[in-house]
Amino acid sequence: MKKSVVLGTVLLSGLITLAVARPASASVSVSLSFFHESLSPHGRWVATTSYGQVWVPAVSAGWEPYVDGEWLYTDWGWTWASNDPWGDIPYHYGTWVWVSRWGWVWVPGTVWAPAWVTWAYTDDFVGWAPVPPSFVLTASGYWGRPIVVSETRYVFVPARQFVGVPVSSVRVPVSRNPALFARANKVTEFRVSNGIVRNVGVAPTRIEKAAGHRIERTSIDRTRIRPATLAESGIARTSRVAVVAPASERSRALRGKPAESRPAENRPDVRSAHERNAPKPAPAVKPAPARRPESKEPAALASRANEARPPNAAKAKETKRPKSPKPTSAKRPEPAPAPAHRVESSARAPEKPEAANASVAKSRDARPAPKAAEVKARPPKVEKAKPQRPKNPPKHPDQQARGQENSPN
Repeated sequence: MKKSVVLGTVLLSGLITLAVARPASASVSVSLSFFHESLSPHGRWVATTSYGQVWVPAVSAGWEPYVDGEWLYTDWGWTWASNDPWGDIPYHYGTWVWVSRWGWVWVPGTVWAPAWVTWAYTDDFVGWAPVPPSFVLTASGYWGRPIVVSETRYVFVPARQFVGVPVSSVRVPVSRNPALFARANKVTEFRVSNGIVRNVGVAPTRIEKAAGHRIERTSIDRTRIRPATLAESGIARTSRVAVVAPASERSRALRGKPAESRPAENRPDVRSAHERNAPKPAPAVKPAPARRPESKEPAALASRANEARPPNAAKAKETKRPKSPKPTSAKRPEPAPAPAHRVESSARAPEKPEAANASVAKSRDARPAPKAAEVKARPPKVEKAKPQRPKNPPKHPDQQARGQENSPN
């Protein structure tokens, strides 16, 4: 009885020890909606013109992907073990790309890999950079022409310190990237084994030669990383495998969850350390505009313009003077009619033409001359000729009779 109790106690303690020694693997659901919910507390989703919906991590200035962590050689090739709390998703699904407005952003994808990077190596250094969002492989993998990106996007470390060493502590300064990149061998190679993508890249024997010792293979079960097969990602064996999910699929998955935006003045400095430490070019000095000497050129131009102007235009611009009232000629009062007892024998004969013309000329000279501003001439006013009395009017018949009586005969 005691032996059974002791045996049971030993077995129980052994199981507890194994459970404690083995770290729990991270469980990741292959779903864009799940990625959105899991990463939202650690950054923000924004909409970009070239890549659609992307995720911007909440990190310090100068941050870069594949720097805060270390490389392990596992059952699935070169595997990135990130120190970031959210590193289980962005380093094994989708890829990273540099956007000038936001810095490094993550473009979502649903295909798992130990690390979506392309390589550049020499005898003494090893470098890597994220594959571009346009990267595509088949259901069997990718091997062939290497994928090459800008040399400033690579991270280089000494080959002897490549495995099991925090990258941030041994990274080569970015200023040496051009020289290392020029003589480096470029390689991009992925294999699909048992439905899982493997990152082959640099041969382990080359790293062992540079390090001077054998590289131990780490079991994937001892890490927090959980591989996912192509079938779990919904990929058929005959289809082409894209590292980034289609934009329409990402849009449908994130529908109803609007992307955030940040004003330009509130964005952190997302430049790399090399870009921030690079000497700034001297600002271009804009020469002051030459001051024109004072001259009488405007007055001369105005004078020439007035000379070229037609005379009618100058007359039209003159201020119109008020028209003077028309001169009125006073009408001469007509003579009173003759007494009733006197009878005129005949009407006065009209004046001769010479007399009438003289009267009209005299009347015209008496009127004031019209002013120069008046354009239309008025016709002279012709007065009617006044009838004149006869010098010896005929006498009344009674007067004639009386005169005959008084005449001496």
